Amino acid sequence: MTYDMVVLTQRAPDVRAIVDSMVAAGETLRVRGGGDGALILLRDDAGSPLVSIESAQRVDVEGEVGRVLGGPVDAGLTVPYWWVEVRASGGDPRAPGIAHRFADAMVERLGGAVWPSNAPEETR
Repeated sequence: MTYDMVVLTQRAPDVRAIVDSMVAAGETLRVRGGGDGALILLRDDAGSPLVSIESAQRVDVEGEVGRVLGGPVDAGLTVPYWWVEVRASGGDPRAPGIAHRFADAMVERLGGAVWPSNAPEETR
């Protein structure tokens, strides 16, 4: 089973922020695109997929993310902001920690929030 996350960024993710955040997730990870820039896969040295990162989607409706995810996830963010889905492979115990390192680095660079905000303790 995958571990799913949403990164909400106040500023639009640009190539530099995404690349820097992937490096923060793990310098030895390999990157593979999923076609048309719609999906990025972070893989280990053996080529096993660990984390997938989808293209950012712009959010223009105030409160919509809170309605979809439940609770004040988007508190403090003003529209427009961006939604990035991140999925960690269920087949590798390192994957959720890698996903959270990527997400945290994105928020550090672009402002925003991560849902859920904490990885399972044993994965970080």
